Amino acid sequence: MSRRLAARPLLALSLVLAAATPVLAQQTPPTQEAVLAHASGERITRSADVRRYFEALRAANPDRMVIGDYATSWEGRPLFWAAVGSPRNIARLEAIKAATNALADPRRTSPEQARALINDTPAVVWMAYSVHGNEISPADAALAAARRLTDAADAEAQGWLENVVVVFVPTQNPDGRERFINSFEAGLGAEPNGDPLSAERAEPWPSGRFNHNLFDLNRDWFIQSQPETQGHAALIREWRPQVVVDSHEMGTDSSFFFPPEAQPLNPWIYPPILDARERFGRNTAGRFDQAGLDYFTRETFDAFYPGYGDGWPAYFGAVSMTYEQGSSRGLVARRSSGEILTYADTVKGHLTATLSTIETAARDREKLLSDFYAFHRDGVAGGRGAYVLSRSAAADPAAADKLAGLLVRSGLEVGRATAAFSACGQSYQAGDYVVNLAQPHRRMAETLLAKDVPLDPKFLAEQEARRARGLGDEIYDLTGWSLPLLFNVPSQKCAGAPSVQTTAVGPELVRPVAVAGTDAAYGYAIHPGTAGMRFLTAALKEKLPVRSIEEAFTLDGRAYPGGAFIVPRAGAPADLDERVRRIAAASGARVTALATSWVSDGPSVGSDKATAITAPRVAMAWDDPTEPESAGAIRHVLEREYGWPVTAVRTRRLSNADLSRYQVLILPSGGDYERILGESGVANLRAWVQSGGVLIGVGAASRLLTDPDAKLLDSRRESAVASDGDADKKTDKQAAGTEIATDAEYLALTGHHGAPDSVAGVLARAVVDNDHWLGAGVAPELSVMVRGSDIYTPLNRDQGTNVVRLAGPDQVLASGQLWAENRRQLAYKPVAMVSGVGRGQVVAFTQDVTMRAFLEGLKPLFLNAVFRGPAHTSGAGGED
Repeated sequence: MSRRLAARPLLALSLVLAAATPVLAQQTPPTQEAVLAHASGERITRSADVRRYFEALRAANPDRMVIGDYATSWEGRPLFWAAVGSPRNIARLEAIKAATNALADPRRTSPEQARALINDTPAVVWMAYSVHGNEISPADAALAAARRLTDAADAEAQGWLENVVVVFVPTQNPDGRERFINSFEAGLGAEPNGDPLSAERAEPWPSGRFNHNLFDLNRDWFIQSQPETQGHAALIREWRPQVVVDSHEMGTDSSFFFPPEAQPLNPWIYPPILDARERFGRNTAGRFDQAGLDYFTRETFDAFYPGYGDGWPAYFGAVSMTYEQGSSRGLVARRSSGEILTYADTVKGHLTATLSTIETAARDREKLLSDFYAFHRDGVAGGRGAYVLSRSAAADPAAADKLAGLLVRSGLEVGRATAAFSACGQSYQAGDYVVNLAQPHRRMAETLLAKDVPLDPKFLAEQEARRARGLGDEIYDLTGWSLPLLFNVPSQKCAGAPSVQTTAVGPELVRPVAVAGTDAAYGYAIHPGTAGMRFLTAALKEKLPVRSIEEAFTLDGRAYPGGAFIVPRAGAPADLDERVRRIAAASGARVTALATSWVSDGPSVGSDKATAITAPRVAMAWDDPTEPESAGAIRHVLEREYGWPVTAVRTRRLSNADLSRYQVLILPSGGDYERILGESGVANLRAWVQSGGVLIGVGAASRLLTDPDAKLLDSRRESAVASDGDADKKTDKQAAGTEIATDAEYLALTGHHGAPDSVAGVLARAVVDNDHWLGAGVAPELSVMVRGSDIYTPLNRDQGTNVVRLAGPDQVLASGQLWAENRRQLAYKPVAMVSGVGRGQVVAFTQDVTMRAFLEGLKPLFLNAVFRGPAHTSGAGGED
């Protein structure tokens, strides 16, 4: 049941408007048939038509709905939101946002002021739909829900809207949705066919799940690499909702999931949020029982990783939840039981859950707002100490700058020290960053900045028991994601907050640095790192001469690390100085003017150790068998972050394509390349490398490179280590005879002896050979994301170089949950290997070093392969 907000005077801080609401003639909202020529659930509504129907609802009752845009997709489609409420609440939306923002900062809002705000402020309920483009029914459910809420004759709905404002985000991923609908309609026959093999239900690569850039937007929240996520995150920060729902679809045989979630739970989730999820779940269960709909809770979909659309908002104090509906993946589907599931059925499931959520929020409005205020009070009052991020000690200061900006985009307050200071027994410099924990979003700071977020010991014991029985673990996604480790930025949590004065950091990701020195008679020197690489790609696009010195040197009294770049004036355009200043400002690179080329230590800038870098033509495999996320992340890093063009080539065409015009070919992580390429295709790649090409394999693509038949790299993928410590050896003909004497022997015998157990995702410590060109300018130690079960043997010295290898068994784990046998087997194994093949180079990254575009610390390593690699072949040069 809903209740009306108490009418009482507010304090001046409330900012709630008392303006009279104009009385408008109410119209019955139009049906979908009238606007879109199909009923709810009868067809899959296209993205533009979703917007068109919302506009029609607003036109019918403009005092009950407001619509706005928050971003534009990569393909140019507007992303919009629509707020629905009572006429009084719609008239004072800005005041409501001001009130929720005041409740989110108890340092400026006293308990008395908060109580006044709570008494006259509706809860904001955020309903986000279809973040995965092929999860289609949520967006159509949004249409049906919005129509009901804008119907003035619906007394129940209007009662809810006295207590809540509902913000709909109907299509979070319109590009992916259109890709799915296009493939569905292309395969559609005279009538919908629910057969699992029907063409309409079989999506071609890369499927509609991803956005245009092939990113999983549901895992982009704290890195915010995509415009869809950037705009959505900013919108949530503006509104500060108390309830957030992210609506999805899952496998066809499943029913419907809503919270409570499965274990493990992130320990930094505010306990009242978990209690509220239970209340919402119980109400939805009642609604589903009434409607005769099946559902389940707790069995899957944990709440540990903070990068989801239902995870990240929880650390803003929202009761955030994932809803999952079994999908028809079209208009009709036949489940394995023989039951027919229609698209209308799936829309009904999400509509029921949506209305239940609004009903619960309306009933619990006061408690939701009170808990929301208490969450932020807990953040300030419970904050002890600070995280210090050392820009001055970072191998890549630009990565520290980007990290600071990203933290601000996640709602954190970050300060930049104005003077040197001491903290945690260490010395820090002006410019280092301080994240004081006595702030409203302390829990966001803890979960993003802690080196490790522990899993519950009871849950881990259960997983070990499952593994002993040959069952997979129940970890849904990554267990290690510490942003300082991902960015390779030194960080420390201090028990006390430093007393140094700081200036507030903004959301900018690049901090321009002025060019040092004034006399550039010889040219310029550029430090390596992410900013240095941005300078390099821009300089190459402007056809500036660039040399790489891969050993440390001292020039004009300044020390430079290996991997620094030199741009000499000789051979450069006449306006070199203006170009360098402009590129330096845009890239954030550390650039120094050089009056002379005289080197007092290290190789001379004019020696043969100063390697000329030319603009490489880069191709990459695109399509099956590549993993879309890997292909998308690689292309995004090169094209979007570093501005370098890539030719995406359908993988099958690589079998007989003339690759001679390319200097670099990248194989993203993926499945069976040999099946797609065939023997002749692998031979074509090998011949191209032997002629001087640089072949880069990422993640599972290393399986092709290390296949003995490929004759590209002498490393081999390992099987699991047996209990006697030796690698498991099998024959094709006969198994060895055994005797079983104990339960332990039985478990050991029946255990898994194929590949090592899969790892959900941990951050591992790795050591870099900085003397090799691939390691030039890279930090001597890195954090590497390790996932899956692939482990490779190190190369012998006569086979190539293990440029990056994992640390020893006692040091290899940096963050996350790593099974003991994986820890032992991963120790000292290679992450990056290089081998000369003919006149070319083969580079294997055994892990996905561009995963989700959030491994900032590994980007210089990957870019070295692309841009320094061709300089170490005897192949053809780069672009003219």
